Amino acid sequence: MREVTDNELISELTNKQAVSEEWTGEYRLERLFNSLTPHRRRIAMAAVELYKRRNTARDKRKTIHNSRDVFDIMQPLLCDLDNEEFWLMPLNQAGRVIDTVRTTMGGICNTPVDIRLIMRKLVEVAASTFIVIHNHPSGNIQPSTDDRRITEAIRRAAEIFRIHLHDHIIIGHNSYYSFSDEGIL
Repeated sequence: MREVTDNELISELTNKQAVSEEWTGEYRLERLFNSLTPHRRRIAMAAVELYKRRNTARDKRKTIHNSRDVFDIMQPLLCDLDNEEFWLMPLNQAGRVIDTVRTTMGGICNTPVDIRLIMRKLVEVAASTFIVIHNHPSGNIQPSTDDRRITEAIRRAAEIFRIHLHDHIIIGHNSYYSFSDEGIL
């Protein structure tokens, strides 16, 4: 399948030539899935989910050197969602990813964050440092007042356990905002 073009793949999946001609390289998955029959949609969604899980499992062995490394791991999981999700990425002393955990799923413009659950997971996996990640379905990557407030609250709570909050990354469709890169953390 690697030798066929994106247009040919979409045509094969949808069984419609017209849909594949609309491909611009920025095709949103939900638009593609909505053009499928219910049975094909379930199969396609299952295949995409398995692919994402396989890549996430592979990425758990990676060492994080910068915010771009985190974006590369998390963007495929968060870029096409219609709702906000908040994720936790505990790291060991060497900066290697221990796990990648979705802590909450929210609505269109926010998601609740339970700091106690985050701290429990960090202690359970013996993390030395960690990164929190969430998405903005709107694509606007600028942090809200609530984003800034929760980042500081998580940082303070982690300080009690001597676990360092390395970064908070907000993912839009194809871009991201890093609290660490911006000097906030």
